[in-house]
This record gives sequence, C-alpha cells and structure tokens, in this order.
Amino acid sequence: MQLQRQFSGQLIAIDTNSAIASGGQGRIYPIAKDSSLVAKIYHKPTDEDGDKLTVMFSMPPDAPIAEPGHASIAWPLDLLHTVGGREKIVGFVMPRVKKVLPVHTFYTPKTRREQKPLFNYLYLHRTARNLASAVNALHVRGYVIGDVNESNILVTDTALVTLVDTDSFQVRDPYTGYVYRCPVGKPEFTPPELQGQTFRDIDRAPEHDLFGLGVLIFQLLMEGTHPFSGVYLGSDEPPSLEARIRSGHFPSGTKRIPYRPMPAAPPFEMLHPRLRQMFVRCFEEGHRNPSARPDAKTWVNAIREAEDSLLTCSKNTQHKYGNHLSRCPWCDRAKLLKGRDPFPSRQAVSNGLHLQPAKTKRKKPQPPPVVRETAVRRQQPSTGLPRQLGNYQLPMLPIPSRSRTPAPQVPLTKFERIVQDAAWGGVWGTLCLAAVAGIFSAIAEGGGAILGAIFVGSIWGSFFGMMWGIFTLSPNQIWRKWGGVLLGTLWGAFFLAAISGVVFGAISDNRAIGQGILSGAGVGTLWG
Repeated sequence: MQLQRQFSGQLIAIDTNSAIASGGQGRIYPIAKDSSLVAKIYHKPTDEDGDKLTVMFSMPPDAPIAEPGHASIAWPLDLLHTVGGREKIVGFVMPRVKKVLPVHTFYTPKTRREQKPLFNYLYLHRTARNLASAVNALHVRGYVIGDVNESNILVTDTALVTLVDTDSFQVRDPYTGYVYRCPVGKPEFTPPELQGQTFRDIDRAPEHDLFGLGVLIFQLLMEGTHPFSGVYLGSDEPPSLEARIRSGHFPSGTKRIPYRPMPAAPPFEMLHPRLRQMFVRCFEEGHRNPSARPDAKTWVNAIREAEDSLLTCSKNTQHKYGNHLSRCPWCDRAKLLKGRDPFPSRQAVSNGLHLQPAKTKRKKPQPPPVVRETAVRRQQPSTGLPRQLGNYQLPMLPIPSRSRTPAPQVPLTKFERIVQDAAWGGVWGTLCLAAVAGIFSAIAEGGGAILGAIFVGSIWGSFFGMMWGIFTLSPNQIWRKWGGVLLGTLWGAFFLAAISGVVFGAISDNRAIGQGILSGAGVGTLWG
C-alpha cells in the first residue's frame, strides 16, 4: 500500500503483511525507509478522524522529557492520505518506541521478578514521576486522556514512560470549540462521578484523568495493589470494584468503611508521608469534590520529594525505602513471602535464585497409624476374598475427656517446691498425729463418741474420694480411683477424729485430751 504524508508530501510504502500491532481502531505498521517511525492505519477512517488528527498535529504538547530517541507521548507527526483520485486521510505517522513493556509488567511483582528483576523501588518512583510529567504536559495544552489505563502506558528499563493510543484522547478545537470526545474507558480507572456513564455523551475534564493517575501511581508504589481493593467485612456478597469506587471506600484512608486493606499488600505506612496525604486527597476528599484531587504537577513534586528520601538497605542494595521508616520493609516482606524477594539482589539474579519458588516448610514424615485389632474383627474368619460393601465396621470415636485442659502454669523454683512440700507435709502430719493423740486419750478416758466420729469420717471421706476419681480421672486409671477412695477414707477418719477429740475434751472438761491433741499436732507438724 502506498500512502502520502499530508504536510511533507513524502510517499511511503506500507507492507500490510507486517503489522506490529492491531487494535479496535486500526493497525500499526513499520515504515521501511525510517525505522524511527510507524504508521497507524484505521480500519474504517472517517472525516471526523481526519479533522481531529489535524487539530492534534497543529497543537502538539511540549515534550516533558528531552531524551534523545525517546518520545514521552506518541503524538501524530504527520497525517497519511491515499494517493490518486479522491484523497482521504486514513491514518497518521508517529514515533516508534522500542524496548518497552506495559507499565503493569513493572508494578506486578510476579512479572517484574520474571522479566525485569533489577527494576527496584527507586525506578518505580521515577516511573510514577515521569508518568505524572507526561500527564501534566497534556493538561497544560488542554488535552484530556479520558481512557487512562495500564495498557496505554509503556515503560523502558530506565523508567522512561511513553503514552500511546493518543488519537483516542479528548481533543477540543480551539477555533470552533468542538470537542472530539474519548468514547471508551476502563471502570477500574474511572472516577466515581463517571461510573456507569456513557462516555460518548460526556465531555471529560482533567480532574477525571487525575483519578486514574492516582490509581496508577498507587499501583506502582504498592506492588500492583488497586487502591480500592480490600477485604470486605460485611456478611453479604462483596461489592464490585466499580461499586467501591462509586461509594468512595478507600481501605487505606481515614474514614470508617466496611473494608480493611488486603493482607498481602504492603502497609500504607510504608509510603512517604506526603504521598499518603496525596492519596487521601485523591480518593477521599476527591470523592465528593473532584477539584480537590492533586493535579499532575503536584504529583511530580511529591514523588520527587519521596524519591529523594529513599535509603539503601545494608543487606541488599536493591532494597530502597523511605527514611521515615526504622527498618527495611522489603526485608520483612521477603520473609513474609517465604523467600520471594520483591527486589532480589544482583547476585541472586545472576545466579537465577530470583526465579526459585517460595520456600515451604518440609513436614516431618509421620509414622503410619497403628491399627488395633478389635475382638469383633478377630472373631471373623479370613476367607481371602475382598470384603463386601457395607461390611466395614464403623470407626470408633474417642470419648472426649470431661476435664478441660489446664492453662499452662509457670514452673516453680526449687525453693518454692520445698516450701510447698513442707506445708503439705506439715498439714498431713498435724492431722495424723492430732487424730492419733485424740483417739488414744479419748479411749483412755472412755470417749466412745470419738470412735463413732471416726466411722462417720471414713464414710464421708470414701464418698468424696470416689467422686474425685469419677470426675477427674479417665477410665483407664481405675487403680487411681481406688487409691482416691482409700486416701479419702483416711483423710475423713483422721479429720473427724481430731475434731471430735477436741469437742469431747471441751465438753468433759478434760484437759488431758486437749493437751494430748496439741502435743500430737506439734510433733506431727515437725515430722510432716
């Protein structure tokens, strides 16, 4: 196909079989005699397309970055029309960008680690700054991007940015006032006031672009996290991302909303304080008042300030973080991600370690469960045939223990154990010898009532010992149950013997019984 440049008059040949890219509006082809240019040819060119391109050609924006061989904005450099007969504009010529990838390749951790592992946090700041500079150049000239999205922003290894698909921008003719609207847009980059609107019927404004710009900068500096993504705290179905934008539910903001930030996202506090204020202005204050959103030039200055405050980690020179932080957040994040460093060191990249899967803890091999033969199973004869369906025994479930697991106790010291043992021994010795002294003295003085108290005490003690064994011991500790009954019997007998001896001595006014009990108690305390 042979076409002619509108203003230079140069004839160019287009090989229609060598398209570089293709979209809904047209295809992009290389120009054989000039490798620095490409041609975009529309599928169905219209007169309005030609008029819009003419306005764009006559009013180009200023280049925000004067880098040789680089174009920050792929702006039309000339128009292309057919040759012979009725001339019609069918496309345009624009700069060719090389060695670039979409911006999402760099802010998505997985693709960045695989394709551009040395693109660190400093480069991400610089990318955001260059993007804001390009948007500012367009707004100063009166243009509105409209369809702000991650696919129309290309980035080089050195963080240079190129805005493409410029012929879809909203253009206003300064002479007639006619607006060539942008008919498309992605919901996740669309501001709340335009959600659900038909873009063909709307004149866009710079503040509409500023919402999408804020989203892209947030994703660049927050590991690809969308500012309105979060964990929904409600009990019903989580709202869509568009609904969250429409409601202004910014999880990292200051307002109380039914969301919390994504657990895998970097903490919002990791960002420079001024950037945090900018995001709150963009997504919270700008929700009801779009003019409150920071303009592109303000973003440029804020990102430059944040970039100048970056420090280099002493453990990994690829880790850059703000000087408002007390420690490197990327080292902590690498541990959180089980060894997947967001910004691997140069040595790790040269050895290919950055492509290793996340580290997982190896589980210790567990011995196979011991299958115990039950009496029922042993009684069944073995026939050597497979067991029929329905003949399997039901698994035996463990009987839950009635006692609750005690809370962990602080271990006693050696001295505390000695004091505790001495106290219990003293109580037991006092009770035993006091009871023995009381029984001996009462029998010598004729105290048959004490023998009755001993009998009653034995009955009550055995009862409490049995209850203790039933409620606190498991079924396989039957021997300890009987031990509890015996111990309770002795405690009850001695306890009531001592009490009855004292009561008997007081009633009969026999001091010998009281003295015997007291002396027995004293000796028992020391002996215990």
